[in-house]
Amino acid sequence: MKKILHLAMLVMFVLTGTVLVSANPNGGVPKGYTFPTGMTPVQTINYFHHKIVDGDYGLAHDVLTEDYKNFFQSYDDFKKGYSTTLTSKPENYRMSEQTDHRATLTYIVKSRDMLANHHIVEQTFECTTVLKKIDGNWLIDSGTGELLERTELNSYQSAAAVLRSYHECITNRELRAAWNMLDDTYKPSFGDFSTFCSGFTTTVSSDVSNIVPVADSFNELALEYTLTAKDSTNETNVVQVFDGMAQMILTPDKGWRILSAENHLKEQFFPPKW
Repeated sequence: MKKILHLAMLVMFVLTGTVLVSANPNGGVPKGYTFPTGMTPVQTINYFHHKIVDGDYGLAHDVLTEDYKNFFQSYDDFKKGYSTTLTSKPENYRMSEQTDHRATLTYIVKSRDMLANHHIVEQTFECTTVLKKIDGNWLIDSGTGELLERTELNSYQSAAAVLRSYHECITNRELRAAWNMLDDTYKPSFGDFSTFCSGFTTTVSSDVSNIVPVADSFNELALEYTLTAKDSTNETNVVQVFDGMAQMILTPDKGWRILSAENHLKEQFFPPKW
């Protein structure tokens, strides 16, 4: 992730109910309205990444301490550093220190970002962060990030990565990010954004596999795939497996986007309640 490298060189790292009132000087919204109270250190980092991916940069910014905010030249600089992020997922946490007011965590971040040439870069980092408890909330105070692995995907692979990212964002409830991976001509088929979101209220996970390119032109690509969707309601769980076909389009300003998709049910299961 391009911005993680930038932050690491500055001895920083990438981390990951809103009431909108007057904006604070840093570009977020006033403290007390921005994040759930009582989060653990791990939950705070997860929340940061979740908000970055979903484009809620002000909310991510507000889980930083005031001292850490000052490491950035401005809020706009902070926001710009994440503008190409598709996905960013922290995992494998290890707590090396925790007192009543300070915690240090080491963990892995796996990310996908769009490059200027519309290729996707997949990167893995080992990050260490220090959090401080301020006014009863754990806030991110400082950190480092070390690049472990970096892979730049070709055009076919990048289109597949966008499709995969779309479904990962649905699973992670990063629905604004998923919506933004749809081409503007495809969005009206879902209605508005609120209607799009309502279609995933029972979704537990949405996973694509076996992605194969089957047709292409200068700026379009067709991908076949297998979709496994898990849903849960008060009455039952259901797992559905689909054969899918997605048309991808390469746009000048946004890179690969989903132009259309069709899923045909192949199998259906009703496992015990999770």
